[in-house]
Amino acid sequence: MATTGQKYRAQILLEPEQHKKLAEIASRAGRSVSDVVREAVAEYVVTRTHEDERERRLNALERIKRHREEMLRERGGKPFEIDVVELINQMREERDNELLTASDNLALRRS
Repeated sequence: MATTGQKYRAQILLEPEQHKKLAEIASRAGRSVSDVVREAVAEYVVTRTHEDERERRLNALERIKRHREEMLRERGGKPFEIDVVELINQMREERDNELLTASDNLALRRS
């Protein structure tokens, strides 16, 4: 895994067996131990980032669930009964009427 650009020196302490295994892996791949360690760190960072994002999303879903349960409790266990399609159509009709009124007003001012 060849990378370019600035690198930062980091000193790490490995167990003897860890270093031995890394050296074997590096030798078989014709790479340096540092290169193998950088690759391992890169993979860890990607994995950890995905795990953190997954955890964040699960926490958000849990908050939504608690909020929904609280709303249901406040409503005596009765869910909202909303016809979403009808609500959207109503909003569209209201917006169309607003636009027509604004257009008519503009036409009246120009004449």
